[in-house]
Amino acid sequence: MKHTGLIDLEKVTEAAFQKEYNTLRPLLEAEARVQQQLLRLDAQVKQTHQDSTSAEGYRVTGTDVLWNGWEASTRRQLNMELARLRAQKLSAMQALRTAFGRKQAVRNLLVARKESLKRAQNRKMHTY
Repeated sequence: MKHTGLIDLEKVTEAAFQKEYNTLRPLLEAEARVQQQLLRLDAQVKQTHQDSTSAEGYRVTGTDVLWNGWEASTRRQLNMELARLRAQKLSAMQALRTAFGRKQAVRNLLVARKESLKRAQNRKMHTY
């Protein structure tokens, strides 16, 4: 393959890699947001347990049952969202790995081509 063809191919593989990376980045950000929401929920649960031991009316009115139901529902929803995002992330990471491998292969071809041209020039200079 000609050198200019490899350079063009390098640009194409770089663009494909960037496209896959830009697909993955929002998934990583969304995953981090959901994980942060789960951490906040854990903190709320901990705080509620501490507060409920000192508030007798909390259990008498049934508020504890409502709170536990809301907490379980919210946790389930967040965990399902996290699982969905992680499945999408795995797929996007595989596509990114493929794009990265292609990008590296073309880069290696370019380096090998440059070294080959340099060796050919050195041989040409030494034969005269």
